Amino acid sequence: MLRLLGILFAAALVSALIFGACLAACGVAVVSVVAEEGPSFVAPVPLMLPLAALHLVPDHLVDHEIHQDMEGLEGAAILALGPFARALEAAGDAELVRVTDGEDQVLIATEGDDLVIRVREGGDSGNRVFLRTPLRVLEDIGDACEASGESGIRCNPLAMARSLLTAARGTEIEVDGGATRVDITVW
Repeated sequence: MLRLLGILFAAALVSALIFGACLAACGVAVVSVVAEEGPSFVAPVPLMLPLAALHLVPDHLVDHEIHQDMEGLEGAAILALGPFARALEAAGDAELVRVTDGEDQVLIATEGDDLVIRVREGGDSGNRVFLRTPLRVLEDIGDACEASGESGIRCNPLAMARSLLTAARGTEIEVDGGATRVDITVW
């Protein structure tokens, strides 16, 4: 009996180590929601889950729902993401856009290899949004899509998900709406 418990414990330990190694290799997004009223929570989400979920979607649904043609500027903008991100990486740190209207402000900049977006509405006590993501995320989205026909674009959702999962490490998103704050960090 004691030997059987030892074998079960060893199997559980090996399974936990394999799962931990997979999490370390695939990454984890930590989602934290803090509310003034009501429950607050922190949830680690393994990044392998979205990829696994995409494998469960039948191919005919992917073709019908995800490979929709985009019109004109939308398609051109997605196809330009790859070259645009590479140009931003080569340019180094720069303030790309700053718009100020009273107490509202939007700032889009590059810092190192990251794209940074800061939005502040209503001064210091108002709503705030912060996004930091590697420029490689934009590059990979653009590279997972290609022109199709005269004005269409086809994106490979599985390739997009794979590249996003590897490139998204270091992404930080913070949204503070006063009563509720949401933080997402990808490790």
